[in-house]
Amino acid sequence: MRTIPNLENTVILQHIINLPFKIDKIFDFFIDNNLSKYYSTISTGHEYFTLRKGERLEVGSIIDCEESAGNQSIKHEYHVLDIIKNERISYFSQPSYVKIKLPWKVIDSKSNTFVYYDFGSNNPDNTNIRLTIGIQFSSKLEKIFSVIFGGIVPWKKHCVEEMEGLKKILMDNL
Repeated sequence: MRTIPNLENTVILQHIINLPFKIDKIFDFFIDNNLSKYYSTISTGHEYFTLRKGERLEVGSIIDCEESAGNQSIKHEYHVLDIIKNERISYFSQPSYVKIKLPWKVIDSKSNTFVYYDFGSNNPDNTNIRLTIGIQFSSKLEKIFSVIFGGIVPWKKHCVEEMEGLKKILMDNL
């Protein structure tokens, strides 16, 4: 499993949802590439999430993705790194291309993005999904700048919106 290198340059975002469904049903929803189908309805900032080849997620799959939060937009080329049945799906984008729109200027930047969906169950008919996103900046200074000046705030809100939107989609479709 790939871990996030250089954590001192990384901001971690996380949100957990709980659903009244069996873990294998939810896990299969992810593997069967349903995120592509529902991605734009999960969050207002979602543009697309497209599997380049095949109909199911598997290790080595490549996903093209674009999303936005606040005055920032980002394009990812995710590589599926890890799939552990009913436990974890992880993918990463190195680099992700970021546009920050300020009133006086547009800033182009890059970051690395690491995504982990961890699935857990306290009982057979109930599942927790924890989304962990690592946004890795090129330097500790860039990370500090983003945190101090609020650049990470829209992504924190986006993470919550995304998971609560996913919960609604799962409740309506499983």
